[in-house]
Parts: sequence; structure tokens; C-alpha cells
Amino acid sequence: MSAERAAHPERFVTASELAEYAYCRRAWWLRAVRGEQGEGESARFAEGRSAHRAHARQIALARALLALAALLACGACIVWLVRRA
Repeated sequence: MSAERAAHPERFVTASELAEYAYCRRAWWLRAVRGEQGEGESARFAEGRSAHRAHARQIALARALLALAALLACGACIVWLVRRA
């Protein structure tokens, strides 16, 4: 592992760094503060990408289940209304 870099008061932050920070604060910290090499060169970045992909799959599944639940609830309401009439 690389040693942590000392903060420099005159250091400029690039737009790419802001985007990286907005996407994943941990990835930005590893690169900017810890001095890790970069994506593809560090096992930690590979683990992070893998975690992001797994999280995205979980979100997609949750959204699909929510849509299914809404569809089933609408179907149940329609059946209830038809039987009631």
C-alpha cells in the first residue's frame, strides 16, 4: 500500500476528481489521498467495481419486485371491484 499523502493547501481539484467523488467517495479517497495506482491496477478498485455491480443488481431486482407488487395490487383491486359489482 502507498503511504498517505499530506494535504496541500494549493492543490487544485479537477472536474474528473469531482465526478469520481460523486460516483464513489471511497474510490476518490483511495486515489487522491492514499495514492493507489488506478482502476485495474489495484485489487481494491476491482473489489469496489464488483461491489458496485452487485449493488446495481440488487437495486434492479428491488425495482422489478416493486413493479410486480404494484401490478398484483392493481389486479387485486380490479378483481375486488368486479366481484363487488
